[in-house]
Amino acid sequence: MRNFFQGVTSVTFGVIFGLFLITILFLHPQPQSPHSYETVSKHYDINQKQAITRSVNSAVRVVSMDFTVGNISSLSGTYFTFAGKYYVLTSAHGVLKGCGGLMVFHFEEQQQCTKMIIIDRDADYAIFEIGEMESRKPIKVPNALANWKKSYNLLDKTYYTGYPNSIGPTTWTGNISGFTGDYLIIQTYAWSGASGSGVFDERGELIGIVMALDVGANEYGYQVLNNFVIVVPIWQVDFDSLLE
Repeated sequence: MRNFFQGVTSVTFGVIFGLFLITILFLHPQPQSPHSYETVSKHYDINQKQAITRSVNSAVRVVSMDFTVGNISSLSGTYFTFAGKYYVLTSAHGVLKGCGGLMVFHFEEQQQCTKMIIIDRDADYAIFEIGEMESRKPIKVPNALANWKKSYNLLDKTYYTGYPNSIGPTTWTGNISGFTGDYLIIQTYAWSGASGSGVFDERGELIGIVMALDVGANEYGYQVLNNFVIVVPIWQVDFDSLLE
C-alpha cells in the first residue's frame, strides 16, 4: 500500500511538472514577433539603452524543484560569466533543495545546475554554475568599486527584467527611493516570480537583485506594497566564492 501511494505521488508530480514546463515554453513571447521584447524605445539615450539591453539579454527564468515533497518554485535570475564559466545569480529563498532540481530557462533553451557555488540565506542570494546558453548574453562579474555604498544615490534610475506571475520576461524601470539597513528600496513594481531579477543602474552596471516586496500597515491591516521593492545590493554578494 505504501509503495502504491508513493507511485501515485510520483505520477501526480510528474504530470504537474510536465504541465508546468509546457506553461513555461508557451507563455514566452515568440522571437519572430515584429514587436520583439528586446527592442528598446528610441526615447532613451545611449547609456540607458545599454543598461536596458544588458538587463534584457542576461535575464533568465529559474525553476527549483523538490521531488521529495513535490514543490516547485519559480524565480528570475541574471546570467553572468567568470573565468570562462557560466553562472546564474538569483534569490536564495526560492532555491528549494540545492543544485538538485534547479533549472534555467529562456524560450525553448534550458540548462541544469551543475554546481552550487554559494547559498546565503541571510543576505538572500545564491550563485550556481550552468552550461553556456546560446540565446543569452552573459554580463561580466561586476567591477569592485572602492565603496559600493557611495555608488548608490537617491532617485538614481534603475532597470530590471524578470518573470513575474509566470509570464515574461518583462522589463521595469524605477528609482532608488531609500535605504533600510543594508538593503535598497526601489520604487518600481514587482510580483511573485520576479525575485532574483538583476537590478541595473543607468550605466548598465549590476547594482543588486530583487529580494522582496515591502509590507505596510494601514487602518485595514497589513498590505503588500507592490510599488516598493527591497533589493539586495551587489556589495553583499560574495563573488570571491567563485575562486574557491
